[in-house]
Amino acid sequence: MRITMIDDGIAFDGASPEERPLGGAEKAFARLAAAFAARGHEVSAITRNGTQAVIEQVAWLPWDAPRPPETDVLIAFRKARLLSEVEDARHHCLWLWDHPSSLAAEDERAHLARHKPTLVFTGETHARALKTDILPSRVIVPGVADIYRTTQEAADVPTVAIVTTHPLHGLQRILRLWRDGVHPVRPEAQLHIYSAVLRRALNAGQTDQEALKSVFEEVQAAQADGVHVRRPQADPEMADAYAHARAHLYPVNVREMYASTLAESQAAGLPALVRATGGASAQLLERVKNGMSGYFTPDDEAFVNLAAALLDPEGAVYRNLAREARSLQRSRGWADAAMEFEALWD
Repeated sequence: MRITMIDDGIAFDGASPEERPLGGAEKAFARLAAAFAARGHEVSAITRNGTQAVIEQVAWLPWDAPRPPETDVLIAFRKARLLSEVEDARHHCLWLWDHPSSLAAEDERAHLARHKPTLVFTGETHARALKTDILPSRVIVPGVADIYRTTQEAADVPTVAIVTTHPLHGLQRILRLWRDGVHPVRPEAQLHIYSAVLRRALNAGQTDQEALKSVFEEVQAAQADGVHVRRPQADPEMADAYAHARAHLYPVNVREMYASTLAESQAAGLPALVRATGGASAQLLERVKNGMSGYFTPDDEAFVNLAAALLDPEGAVYRNLAREARSLQRSRGWADAAMEFEALWD
């Protein structure tokens, strides 16, 4: 089958996940393309990358290159208007990643009406967010890269907790709970925040983004309490970071539909601690097995107590949850997702 995949976001190709930090959406695009090629399909992937290359048997094409002359299946990523970039495809799929409210825009609706694609969602909660049956649809849960699924438990896991969420999505409250509740109980513990925007601001000594100023000031003050800001890394380094931590602290963001870093850390065996004071998020319940691979905490007191327990080097909470996370959360790879996509046109 001749498959063309297309995305018009940032520049990346199939080598990017191994070489540099990349968003979950872009990594998913690259991993699925490689999985299709490994299953014998002829795959072309079009992105904003400026150079042409063949990587893992996928032909990566820059945006301005001529479109493939023949396409059996077109997979447009995130935006309905990309369906019109390859006119003669026999099958059309629109693979959605973010909240589907964007499909309500008039120009998006026009492309949907013209091509009548199959809509592909990342989970049941994602599919329900559309609130209408305008087109045939399917839920295909993304896979997780093998490097996370094969990560082994470190011989000596330090007392480190990790945060990967955007600074504006609940980080400030987590910082305060860390400083006021967790750190006094575990003064040896460290909180590693993976954030490119905060790392740049710390290097510069300031931020010019008004929305970030209060978070930035909180981070500056928290460095005396074991808080470190690190640049996000490529997949090999992030898999290693997850193996050398005891908790993934995660605030609920109701607009987030998949939570890729949470899926990856779970597969790597890192227990999750989700701050869910407004109620357990349905989409995150699809990522974390509550009570087995992590916990959803109903209030701040529970969050602090469980964080301290996970960071206890003598306690069994971390070991039990990590063992269950590796057992329950690493079975689904990208080959599984590719096979489910194939069923859309077989």
